[in-house]
Amino acid sequence: HQGKIAEMKTGEGKTLVAVAPVYLNALAGKGVHVVTVNDYLASRDSEWMAHVYTWLGLTVGSVTKGTPLQTRREEYARDITYVENSELGFDYLRDNLVKSLAERSLTWRPLNFAIVDEIDSILIDEARTPLIISQPREEPTEKYSYYAQVVNLLTPCSGKKKVSKGFIQEVLNDEYGKEQEEDGDYYIDEKTKTAQLSGKGIAKLEEILKVENIYKDMGYGEIHHIENALKAKAVYIKDKDYIISNGEVLIVDEHTGRTMPGRRFSEGLHQAIEAKEQVQIQRESQTMATITYQNFFKQYAKLSGMTGTASTEGEEFNKIYELEVVIVPTNKPILRVDMNDKVYFNQHTKRKFVKDYIKFYHEIGQPILIGTADIATSEYVSRLLDKEAITHYVLNAKFHEQEANIVSNAGKYKSVVVATNMAGRGTDIKLEEGLNEKMAQNYLKFFLKNLKNGIVSSGNLYSEFEFGLFLDALKEAVSLNEADLKTLASQQTLTCSVALEGGNFTVQFNRKRKANTVPYAKVSFIPSQKDTSKEAIEKDLFFGLFILGTEKHESRRIDNQLRGRAGRQGDPGVSVFFVALDDSLMRKMGGEKIQSLAAMLLSKTDLESLELTQKQFSKSIIRAQKEIEGRYFGIRKHLFDYDSVVDKQRKRVYRIRDEILAAENDEQKQETYVANLKEEFLTEAKNIIITQIANAEITGQSVGDVLVVLNKEYGLNITQPEYHELSQLDYEALKAMLLERLDAYFTKVFSTLETKLLFQIFREVHLHFIDKLWVDHIDEMQNLREKVGLMSYAQLDPLVIYKKESFEKFQELLANITNNTASYLLKLDFDAIAVQQSGQLIQEESNEEKVIEILTSASRNIAHQPSKPETEVQDSRAQIFDNSNDTDVEVFEVEDGPTHVTVKPEGKIRPNDPCPCGSGKKYKKCCGKE
Repeated sequence: HQGKIAEMKTGEGKTLVAVAPVYLNALAGKGVHVVTVNDYLASRDSEWMAHVYTWLGLTVGSVTKGTPLQTRREEYARDITYVENSELGFDYLRDNLVKSLAERSLTWRPLNFAIVDEIDSILIDEARTPLIISQPREEPTEKYSYYAQVVNLLTPCSGKKKVSKGFIQEVLNDEYGKEQEEDGDYYIDEKTKTAQLSGKGIAKLEEILKVENIYKDMGYGEIHHIENALKAKAVYIKDKDYIISNGEVLIVDEHTGRTMPGRRFSEGLHQAIEAKEQVQIQRESQTMATITYQNFFKQYAKLSGMTGTASTEGEEFNKIYELEVVIVPTNKPILRVDMNDKVYFNQHTKRKFVKDYIKFYHEIGQPILIGTADIATSEYVSRLLDKEAITHYVLNAKFHEQEANIVSNAGKYKSVVVATNMAGRGTDIKLEEGLNEKMAQNYLKFFLKNLKNGIVSSGNLYSEFEFGLFLDALKEAVSLNEADLKTLASQQTLTCSVALEGGNFTVQFNRKRKANTVPYAKVSFIPSQKDTSKEAIEKDLFFGLFILGTEKHESRRIDNQLRGRAGRQGDPGVSVFFVALDDSLMRKMGGEKIQSLAAMLLSKTDLESLELTQKQFSKSIIRAQKEIEGRYFGIRKHLFDYDSVVDKQRKRVYRIRDEILAAENDEQKQETYVANLKEEFLTEAKNIIITQIANAEITGQSVGDVLVVLNKEYGLNITQPEYHELSQLDYEALKAMLLERLDAYFTKVFSTLETKLLFQIFREVHLHFIDKLWVDHIDEMQNLREKVGLMSYAQLDPLVIYKKESFEKFQELLANITNNTASYLLKLDFDAIAVQQSGQLIQEESNEEKVIEILTSASRNIAHQPSKPETEVQDSRAQIFDNSNDTDVEVFEVEDGPTHVTVKPEGKIRPNDPCPCGSGKKYKKCCGKE
């Protein structure tokens, strides 16, 4: 309620506690959004909590991916709406693309108050990826397949690309003049998820593609295809970054392990992956609207959140969102034991120990949740368990339908679940009744069996509660006299011992332990007759749910989220991570150097059979996580800084749209809008005529030629006698006459047409060009962002340059919207529109369709209406065509109408404009690609 983040540990009842602030803020009638990380939680929580809210007199709705667009407005209109995070963002973007206020589902009222469940997952993990609504481009897809085949001929280098340390450092290290030996065609950088051609690879490509220099001879577009094909081949891994389902490439969320249907990689990367996997290639997309989570959620009047793991990211929440983290203490003390990481030399050794751990604790009956970082690892662990005949469930992006049911049963006796990162998040794992008592009995059977076989065995217990469980099992299984029971129950001495059949039972208490990772007590079973041929056995005796992580994640917070699945509501539990020095995390942060250090300290036999307990190895893991966390924070901050520049422009454009849409049902606003646009239109129309005449004068066109162009393009209705008369005028006189004529004509037109009809026509044309040019502007801003990155080499701040140039581009955008709107309106045949108005007034219920029909009809009238005898017009056009090499006039043949004569626009061609060569491509991907 105070606009802060509540950190409540897993299982402490965040869903239920949220009722209080949600109810209080919903009373204002302005709407409350409870934002969840997935559809399941949005549906489940709204269904669970609806009983409480309904009883309190409030209405509840939910929005998921399956909610039809037509009913979303109704759901958002309720007092409280549970909604999946990405759907909320996409609804905002969709609302700013509609042509009518009635079509809006979310933003028909201001964003009031939101409680974000698992706020760290949404505002931290998801914040590196902006939300994008796109449309397909009109570009062929054959090149993707071609370049996928080309890069398949390339082989990777064995090492990393050498990064220059600077001239002086290289000289001091005697590295100056040495070239790096290249044994492949490209280098892979897992840290930045990129692939870069080596000199050898560039030479091989030039030979394959039969060019002298690929960067000079092929141009930007082709190089972009090659880079994407290489990245798809080398960096994006099947069953880790994506899966193939029903012939479609589905992205796998790196944070949750779930697929993201409907989401696609941008910039042609998704198409490159489709080509690599030989599935149907969909057309590349063009961004229509985009926003980051940071800038979207900052629009709420009040924002708050809840999660089990926020304190580690408290600084970022404060800096970017101005949110304070408040840690709520647990209801009961946490008994879960978070063991230190178990570090091994390589994958082979690690997997051997993972198998042994799973096998032992499964025989004891302990439920085990095995967390993996990707689908490939989860499937490997599954095959390993199959070999050991251990029944288990696999939860990953391929098998997620029964997620909630499987996870909720993960606390049962001998249950084993293999799951990617955060599968089932939000689902309680409740321990089976009597589970810990069964486990204590099985531990005891294990020790008594060893005692009988003459093997010394001991076990570490980590809490008084767990010691009590074990002691109760011992009392039930072994006959103990009253004195023995008193000795064990008192726990007054550091060591106590009682005699058993075949040996002794000894307990050592640790009174000085400072952390729960240090054993509370050690129990030992020492046989009277020891079998000296067998080694003593020592085991850790854990209770509750066992969380076994097969590798560390890039963020400590995600590790803590996985740990938090155990030890809910005071239950016992344990978590332990197994790490190899060649794990993905370690490879990104120089794990090969640490492996070299280990090889110096230990023999090969020890490396392949022992855990690496030295502190420098565990510290290197923490250091690697901190470095990656810092890097990702930098990426999020960088994205936020640059999107904040676009965000101001986005708000300005959306405000212009809102003002137009707001006039729909307000006659006074319509009159104001029409009056303002009429004035802008007339000013811009006059500027267009002035510019055309000035250009013609510069290029040496005759007055007659100019008249043909203007008459054809803008429907000036110049008759044959007028044409001959006006052809005798000089440029200044022609300009004065046409401006006067233009002024008189539109004064008459605007007085004839109804304001309502003019509003509908202006609105349709204006919105069209706002949306069209805004899409092009987004593309230009992306290109600008890539370009300014190089400014740092010139000792300039790229962000400052970006702000300056983006401001200039935005001013150009606003001018182009006005210019394009005026140019289009100038070409309309308003006389034809006036005729239609008198014949049939536009009906309220079909405004948009009727206006489009009128605009289409009026445009056709311009194209087909000859203002001179056809022979004379053809003669003039032929003359223009003959001189086209010396002027800026081109002639284009149109299949469904007479010849169009157009003048090239004045000024520099923009990257997203159609290429003047007539290829149909954008200028930046054709003649302007160099």
